[in-house]
Amino acid sequence: MAVDQQTFQDTLDRVFARQDTLEACKSRDLGAILRILGRHGVTQGQVASRTGIAQGRLSEYKTGKRVPEKTSVFESFANGLNMPAPARRAMGLAPRQEADPTPQNGGSDLQTPLDAFDILQLATEAGRRGGEVRRREMLELAATIGAGMAFGRNDMWERLAYAITKPAAVDEPLVREMELRSEGFHQLDLVMPSRSLFKAILAHLNELTTLLNGMADDPHNELRKRLIISAGESSVLAGWWASDFGNMAAARTLYETAERAAKEASDPAINACLLAYKSYIPSMRGAHGRSRALLTEALRVLPASVSPTTEAWLAARHAEESAALGDRKQALESWGRAEDAFSVADPAEDRSWTCFFDQARFDSCRISTYANIPGRLDKAEEIASDMIASVGDFEQKRVAIVLGDIAAAHLRHGHINEASRIAKDGLAAVRESEFAMWLPKFEEVAKGVNQWRTKDPVRSFLEDLAVTKRQFGASAR
Repeated sequence: MAVDQQTFQDTLDRVFARQDTLEACKSRDLGAILRILGRHGVTQGQVASRTGIAQGRLSEYKTGKRVPEKTSVFESFANGLNMPAPARRAMGLAPRQEADPTPQNGGSDLQTPLDAFDILQLATEAGRRGGEVRRREMLELAATIGAGMAFGRNDMWERLAYAITKPAAVDEPLVREMELRSEGFHQLDLVMPSRSLFKAILAHLNELTTLLNGMADDPHNELRKRLIISAGESSVLAGWWASDFGNMAAARTLYETAERAAKEASDPAINACLLAYKSYIPSMRGAHGRSRALLTEALRVLPASVSPTTEAWLAARHAEESAALGDRKQALESWGRAEDAFSVADPAEDRSWTCFFDQARFDSCRISTYANIPGRLDKAEEIASDMIASVGDFEQKRVAIVLGDIAAAHLRHGHINEASRIAKDGLAAVRESEFAMWLPKFEEVAKGVNQWRTKDPVRSFLEDLAVTKRQFGASAR
């Protein structure tokens, strides 16, 4: 159950006013602070989601296995928990600015209203930062933009405006900015609903198109090729978002644009990504054979060793669909390929779309695969429990995916009450993340348990499903 944010902040304020906590702050002993917080009901997961410090790293601080030294770590900790001024001073940190842009809701929701231009700036900055962009960082960046500060990057917009009217002005810095923006949209996909981003990515694609239309069709022009690749990567993501909220006509058009870009830039990895995104639609409808066929084609067109993370993603999805089809042998074979590729993968340094495929997402595919292999449901649940405990509150898309798979597995095993309880928890994650694409998974569970609707867990789940569907306006595709 969600904790009231004011109550949570009151707890933090009381803890940081304690003498033992202030002494721990003076010695910069995060381990001691975490132990004190824990005794007052503040979990490492809550700290992780608000500070952006991985829960595993917090555990190492708590046990003394690792001792933080960088000031940036203490800043993130203090800012994330909104530490009061006395505790900050004790830790040797400057007082936080009065004009603190961070919303006072603990970072659980992105409330700052942003228009398309704001999000274009946000995407550019997210791409520039690279790596995994934490939700709290996005809240602060969004609020900064909302205050009209624009990161001091006005020169980029001036160069873009000039290049759109004077194509010869397209240069390396401008192309790199457009690439960073494309990468940034993939980062934002992890922390913001697709509906909030769709208009902005269309504006980005329009600017890329205008630049490309003004340039000569020269296959030897490397800058032009890079812009085409950015357009392809952005079109794939925009198509994915369009399908998420049910605009299949727009999704098809955007996917076709991505295919043309992949062909013109001789970049088949874009096509492999496109096919992987497409595979989710038939999977949600129970057409696992069609989904696996798309993934088989994706693995075929992906050049060897071009993108280890993409190969790991495709093979893991292939294992999921094979397991759903009851093909145990192929599922384990594909999973072995996924593990081999993931062992050498670096999602943050791979293609723009691979930033999402970290250890937690890899584990969610393993959960789905094992849940459909006889005798491995217990192992799937064990992995799921560990994974959900390790992710932050902002990673509700992952939670929805995992709980939907586990609920479906319990239904196949005839565990009606357990399937309903887990599915209800999954629906809460769907609503939190606005991840409508995953609703059909829960609708299938609902069909399976409907005949037992007089049971309390089933009735509660079905009522929750009706509420969730009303939130999204209609049944998901």
